[in-house]
Amino acid sequence: MSIRLLLVKDFENSEDETIRVYAKSKWKLITTWFNLLSFGYIPVCIYCDLRELTENGTKHLKMFMGIRDFLFTSFVLPTTAFADILFWRLWYHDRELMFPQSVDNVIYYWEQHSLHTLSLVFVIFDLLFVRRERPKSMVPGIVAMLGFISIYIAVCVHSVANEEYLYPVLKKFSPSKLLVLTIYTLTSVLFYHTGQWLVIDFIHGHQRRLKKNV
Repeated sequence: MSIRLLLVKDFENSEDETIRVYAKSKWKLITTWFNLLSFGYIPVCIYCDLRELTENGTKHLKMFMGIRDFLFTSFVLPTTAFADILFWRLWYHDRELMFPQSVDNVIYYWEQHSLHTLSLVFVIFDLLFVRRERPKSMVPGIVAMLGFISIYIAVCVHSVANEEYLYPVLKKFSPSKLLVLTIYTLTSVLFYHTGQWLVIDFIHGHQRRLKKNV
């Protein structure tokens, strides 16, 4: 659905100025970023699943599975969980904090669910059913995740400085409140990053212990 949002939706030719701004700013939305991440992640998953049927345990497969797990745990899950959950929290509090009401004429309500609900369901399903192991060191994943989110925060700050508000809610933030929002964002993605490993340890660690006892 993000491909449709990016390539098919005609923001540029709209008569409504509040819609035309998304012709350029759509590339700066966090929804766009994590959906593009998923489009890079899914082919790696499919490749690993197919190869695992014939090459289980090979060095080549282990390398790609490591890439798959790093992409998911460092980027896909923390970013998607943070963005989707925050989106719906703000939406049901005051939907115009996210988008002007006029955007509903271009992006329909069910499409918002395809962008911000199905993506969350996808990562939860992946988290629960794809076997993973905790890495020897969490540092590389955390550094990569914080680096990625910091780049996105910098994009948002640069846009606000140029009076380009990617989300209407940002108009309400003073510089000090933007700092608080930055800290909240970094803390939130760290929370989701840590939480996923607790789930992985509980589910897949339990499965490994059962196999050892058989």
